[in-house]
Amino acid sequence: MSLSKLLESKILNLIRLSLDSSDMSYCGITKAGYQIPVILNRNAYDFSGDCTRILIIGGIHGTDGDVQLMLDAIETIAGNFNDVNALSMSYIPCLNYDSYVGDQKPPQLQQKLTHGFPPAGNYFFDDEIPESRYIWRWISYQAPDFVIELSLGESLEIESNEASPSFINDVDTVSRVSDDSLIGALGRKHISNLGAIPGVRITGASSQVISETVALLRKVQNLRGTDGFPSSHAVAAIHKRTDRTAVEVSEALASQFGYRLDSPINYVQGVGVSGRIRLAEYLSRPVPDDIYQLVDSYVDNPSTSFGDRPGSASLAGAVWADDLFRVTQDQRYKKYLLDLTDRFDSDFSNPPAPADPKWRTEDMFMLGSMMGRSYALTEERRYLDILTHFIVNMNTQQTSGLYWHDRETPFYWGRGNGFAVLGLAETLTYLPQSYPLYSDIFLMYEKLLSGLLHYQNLSGCYNQIITLPGSYQELTSTCMIGYGVARGIKLGLLDQSYIPFLESLWNAAKAKITETGDVVDGCTGTGALETEHEYIIREAMSGYDDRTGSLALWFSVEMIQFD
Repeated sequence: MSLSKLLESKILNLIRLSLDSSDMSYCGITKAGYQIPVILNRNAYDFSGDCTRILIIGGIHGTDGDVQLMLDAIETIAGNFNDVNALSMSYIPCLNYDSYVGDQKPPQLQQKLTHGFPPAGNYFFDDEIPESRYIWRWISYQAPDFVIELSLGESLEIESNEASPSFINDVDTVSRVSDDSLIGALGRKHISNLGAIPGVRITGASSQVISETVALLRKVQNLRGTDGFPSSHAVAAIHKRTDRTAVEVSEALASQFGYRLDSPINYVQGVGVSGRIRLAEYLSRPVPDDIYQLVDSYVDNPSTSFGDRPGSASLAGAVWADDLFRVTQDQRYKKYLLDLTDRFDSDFSNPPAPADPKWRTEDMFMLGSMMGRSYALTEERRYLDILTHFIVNMNTQQTSGLYWHDRETPFYWGRGNGFAVLGLAETLTYLPQSYPLYSDIFLMYEKLLSGLLHYQNLSGCYNQIITLPGSYQELTSTCMIGYGVARGIKLGLLDQSYIPFLESLWNAAKAKITETGDVVDGCTGTGALETEHEYIIREAMSGYDDRTGSLALWFSVEMIQFD
């Protein structure tokens, strides 16, 4: 048995014997392609304050001794602290996984995670140390109340970061940990995290480290809920973000997104324009003048929207035209929408050009949004026939309910499945229940959501590869799935049992949308790729990103009805 499988077997055995309130999860992907295992307490994302959430990490050098220290410490801690309503303990037994499982353990490999925090850029595709990006982001957004790092050393040493409470920092024998270590960096606010998290590193012989850790946890247990052990700044930031109303989140996003519509137009920006119009409509405000200035040159001369050969993403970039027609009743916007929709082939070629000939899930949204709206405006059945003929012949939905990216790309890309949910929800918005293929399409939608429920992270987010825990937790897919669930509940397609699912998606999305409307970890533009690894290393965009911000805005505006 490989070292990787052996360690996972030991972890699962620990969970089975001593940690029945925890499950095995993963927090990242190593340079060599291994998933980094986590023992994740089911209260790990409970930010209510009812329990104190501790994260204990080890194996930062990837040595056998460090990993064994962690396994022994977990077993001892589990035997001494069994009130999960007081202390909720999660563990990363081996941070430096490649070093642990590798045949060779050169010093540079053992040292690669001992410094360099917070990592600068390259999320999550860094050629040398992708693990640092995964670990940093995962801990930052899990936002524990306290982090403890355990490591073997020649003598006992306890080091704390600047966010640690006074009962630790005021002790003469405790020194300050280096600023660019993981523990040190967690103790400060950075643009790449939510806020400071208290942390301590304990180094020494195995028995010393375990004894000091148990003693420290007893102090935390006694002081929890008092001024002596306040919640971390990261937790306060999570509360600030998740306590926002849908209107507040929408206004933050609408302050940044929906102000551009470059030629060729594209859904990436068009959805943002649509989101701003919908927000104004919900709030009984006039459509901002700049939107008319942005779109009217295209409306007056549709060919300027995209040139001679528009792609389906360009045609779907006009979803805002339906919103403007609904608000203004100006026939120009209706005519423009129909003009663009009619540029899809109408002779029942499948897929209808310019949809991708490989039946990509993106076109479930591109066609669903445009054909559905055009049917609603005209009641011409041909639009529904083209749309439904495409969807029922996709043949990429698997028995799990999830979709391949296309017929030749058998990977469960996060946004690919987001497109499927969004496309099916948009289709069902306009498809009459009396239509012959309605039940087939509804069953696809229901089956997809059932499959997605099985793969959702405890955080509420979905992974870049839906079926690969440890690949990065990605925002666009989370928002698109959330929109599809919210729309289903709104239409009465889904019953109230889906509300907790929707709330988990919404809270996960809010945590990754800043107060100023910046977004965190939306996958960059992605076509069909040759290997799963290529999807894993697609860049995660943070800050300003049209695609991520626009899709988040659609979701947040859809959530206004639930506040």
